Amino acid sequence: MSYSVIDQYNSFVENNFIKTNESQIAILKKINSIWKNNKKTNLFSINKKIDGIYLYGKVGTGKTFLLNLFYQNSKVGNKIHFNNLMIKIHETVKDSSNKDESIENFVKKISKKFRLLFIDEMHIFNIVDALIIKKIFFYLSKYKIFLVISSNFHPDDLYKDGLQRSDFLPFINLIKNNFKIINININKDYRRETLNQSKTYFTPINQETTDEFNKLFSRFVDESHLTTIKVKSNSREIEFNKCSSNILMTDFKKICEENLGHQDYINIAKKFKLIFLNNVPELNEQNKDSCRRFISLIDMLYENNCSIVILASKPISNLNTISNLAEEFARTTSRLYAMTIVHPSK
Repeated sequence: MSYSVIDQYNSFVENNFIKTNESQIAILKKINSIWKNNKKTNLFSINKKIDGIYLYGKVGTGKTFLLNLFYQNSKVGNKIHFNNLMIKIHETVKDSSNKDESIENFVKKISKKFRLLFIDEMHIFNIVDALIIKKIFFYLSKYKIFLVISSNFHPDDLYKDGLQRSDFLPFINLIKNNFKIINININKDYRRETLNQSKTYFTPINQETTDEFNKLFSRFVDESHLTTIKVKSNSREIEFNKCSSNILMTDFKKICEENLGHQDYINIAKKFKLIFLNNVPELNEQNKDSCRRFISLIDMLYENNCSIVILASKPISNLNTISNLAEEFARTTSRLYAMTIVHPSK
């Protein structure tokens, strides 16, 4: 007997990794049914052959988790984060004299290995991607690669208010006409629920706490498909290389010792809704500037309703030893308790 994607889902429930959710099970069954029926569709079938499935819904509703389950169970597909797909496409066409031919050859190579491609966290934020995406999907269809896409956005909301959006509208129509669009439509935020039931401030820094910290991170992301995201801030870009859509793993040295300012932290808070902050040291006179940046970072994350998970050398109450920042840090202490305390009853 084959091990179905529902069996796999139930094994997560049995091992207390997740709580069973009938809506998630129904979506998995629907995705599986569409994939199986599409494989059977041929020229003599009354059913129209489609190009794929477009799964969308709010942040934290389990889209990536469901996609990962189906990907692992399919055994005939490959998975890529949307950002990584676009990076590879841009690298392919960068020095090419015939961009269409380069894109076609890129897709053709994929088709020789895989019949099924999972694209996670699809979003369109820049005009370069907006103007090239329809061409990519044309070739994915031409070479009969079935797509399963996850996104936070309904197709109509992709690239909303973007430059030259009228040139992007044919792509939206392509998705609506050739894909099965599924709204996950689950009000529960599984990401927030997991955080509420988890320890999210780890101290001191040792092998045990580091393992716990990393294990929690792995519950939210597929670490084999992390990507690089650049946050635009004023006239520069801040590059983070351990990201998954709106989740970031970064180090205190990167985010608080580099010359970042208030506006940078505002832009980071707008980009990421969950931040894992590693290796926070004791804050003393030797790293006073870094302490000020840490205060600013926590302020901006708190005000933008972001979540944070911290691995630190000291407990919150003993983290700062700079006397003339004690009053200012009292607000940070309060906010850290509010952002990292466990709320099992929620």
